[in-house]
Amino acid sequence: MFNLGNFIKNGFIAAISKMADYQIILNAAGWFEKGVLTEVDLAEIQAKIDEKNARLEAERLAAEEAAKAEQAETVEDSADTEVTEE
Repeated sequence: MFNLGNFIKNGFIAAISKMADYQIILNAAGWFEKGVLTEVDLAEIQAKIDEKNARLEAERLAAEEAAKAEQAETVEDSADTEVTEE
C-alpha cells in the first residue's frame, strides 16, 4: 500500500547532494507541519544530510593536506636546485 510519508521522505533523502540542505530542511518541515512526516522522519533526513556533510568535509581536509604536501615537495625541490647550482 502506498505511504505518502515514506514517498516524501525517500524523495528528500534522494535529493541530498542535489538540492541545498536548507531547501530540503525547509520542505521537510512543511511536510512535518502537515502531519505527513514525523519527527523520526526528520531525524532520518537530518542524519543523512550530516553523513553527506561529514564525508565532504573529510574530502576537503584530505585535499588540503595533499596540496600542502605537494607545496612542501615543490619547496624542497627548489632548495635542492639552488644548492646544486652553487
